[in-house]
Amino acid sequence: MANITVLGSGVMGSAIAIHLGNNGHQVNLWGTKWDRETIDEMKKTKEHTHLGVKIPETISFYYDDALEEAIKDSKLVIIAVISKGIESISKAISPYITEDQYIMSITKGLHEETLETMSTVIRNALPEDLREKIAIIKLGGPLIDKEVAQGKYTEALFASKDIEAAKYVRDLFKSPKFRGGVSSDIDGVELCAAFKNSYAISMGIIEGIEQESNNPKAALMARGATEMANIVEAFGGSRDTALGIAGVGDYYVTAQGGRNGKFGRFLGQDNNVEQSLEKMNHQTVEGLPITKNGYKLLKKLEEDGKINMKKDTPLFLELYQILYEDKPVHEGIASYWASE
Repeated sequence: MANITVLGSGVMGSAIAIHLGNNGHQVNLWGTKWDRETIDEMKKTKEHTHLGVKIPETISFYYDDALEEAIKDSKLVIIAVISKGIESISKAISPYITEDQYIMSITKGLHEETLETMSTVIRNALPEDLREKIAIIKLGGPLIDKEVAQGKYTEALFASKDIEAAKYVRDLFKSPKFRGGVSSDIDGVELCAAFKNSYAISMGIIEGIEQESNNPKAALMARGATEMANIVEAFGGSRDTALGIAGVGDYYVTAQGGRNGKFGRFLGQDNNVEQSLEKMNHQTVEGLPITKNGYKLLKKLEEDGKINMKKDTPLFLELYQILYEDKPVHEGIASYWASE
């Protein structure tokens, strides 16, 4: 049994905490002041209504002002906040982190200004003398919160420059229905976790246009995986990462069951970006900022001679023009199909 802290009591953070609690670990689930109502409900009812599961007795709850207490005895600290909050929470925990602790991120995205991966943002927020001493792990793969919490068959990838740390965390998650692999390609996993949101929008778009037709969806599934592999390789990672569970696996589940795919379907049904967001009650669509920041990153890689966007990422380029340059959806998809 291990002591683990999960920072962020949203549905994914809660699902991870519940899975680990069911594995017999002592889990501290911490939430911000905005999460107090959710935490109070879980404490009172001993259930998570959205996830449809009971809360294990091994989970303890902490609020915003108890951050130090929540992490002080934990071997593993899991960051499960949105990408906009990753820098602030990393800075907040930096005075309390010690070199014998591990940090794992499940946050997906790129820093809006620096274009750094989430793991790099975390590392740079740590005290300088600890940056090379604390192992940072990235969790990747197809992980729908409800299915994780409910104990459905799941496979994930744990990536870190410190392979032994990745193996340690993998074993904490392991159960009869949860298996995991390890990889040193943390940058590749980070990029897949981010860019798959964009490609999931494109999958939704084609589904909105062609409805139940399978040929176009299969084509964009393959194209999205190939382009992610090109991006990862240009960044210095392994193509195999994009073509495995952290890339194709996560891409598939996001396109099929996530908000990005749903948003794309509205776009494909002749709604513009704002209309599509309105139909979703302005829920967060991770693929929107990812496409914007990802475009900036690809432009930088192109300037460095590491990628050719027209040749290596034509689908992403069309998606960016649809989302941010007002290119009509049907014209964008037609342009992609006419490209070589």
